[in-house]
Amino acid sequence: MNNFFSFNRFSRLLIKHSAEHYRTYLMSISVLAGVMVLGGSFIFYMIPGPMDAGFQTALFAILMLIAGSVFTSTIFADMGDKRKAIPALSLPASTFEKYLVGWFYSYPLFMIVYTTVFYIVLLGLISIKHWPGHNSEIFSIFQDRFSILIILFSLLHAISMYGAIVFEKLHFIKIAFCFFISYAFLIICNTFFLRSIMGRNIFPATPFGFLNFTEGHNFYSLSVGYEQTLWIFASLSIVILLFWIATYFRLKEKQA
Repeated sequence: MNNFFSFNRFSRLLIKHSAEHYRTYLMSISVLAGVMVLGGSFIFYMIPGPMDAGFQTALFAILMLIAGSVFTSTIFADMGDKRKAIPALSLPASTFEKYLVGWFYSYPLFMIVYTTVFYIVLLGLISIKHWPGHNSEIFSIFQDRFSILIILFSLLHAISMYGAIVFEKLHFIKIAFCFFISYAFLIICNTFFLRSIMGRNIFPATPFGFLNFTEGHNFYSLSVGYEQTLWIFASLSIVILLFWIATYFRLKEKQA
């Protein structure tokens, strides 16, 4: 039998994981749906007009990034609990199969469940409140801008998954703290680097973001072109892949 991956062994491990954690996952879905219903109801009844597709997309993206990061940060919670770590690590399955179960639940399955719940709640809220003379519109996930969301979600997922296996307790708090400190450091370094190139004062510049500066009474904002954007996506994809690989090897260290 292949010691790296066996579909039969993986399927049994997936079924076992589902049987042991389905109550927790169902509760998490219920909480997510409740947050969407309560928050969506408040927004729907506070805004004077119908919610356009752009605003729906923004809500979808923000909540997806937050909920996905929180859920992913707990995917290897058993590894941080000494009472559960030994049984989890001693299961008759390869490290890759255990890693793949966590990746499957926190990445493709989460996106499918999240998207389904969001659409159900959105359609329900729109059907309850009507605006005379307005046709309600529903945003679509099949649009070009969602490639950016997938890249961002994948990056946060990879970082959260790595932190979930590195930190033993308070996973999300520690991951968020390290992420924001690192991101602030990158902004500072990027701003000083661009100032040295431009030879002028500029506004704080995020990596791969806009370059904003003033010239007299005029304000200028520069952004990268389409070809450069493709290179940025390719670079971020490599970073994501490296974080996923690093997570696997950290899990393998625990297995040893």
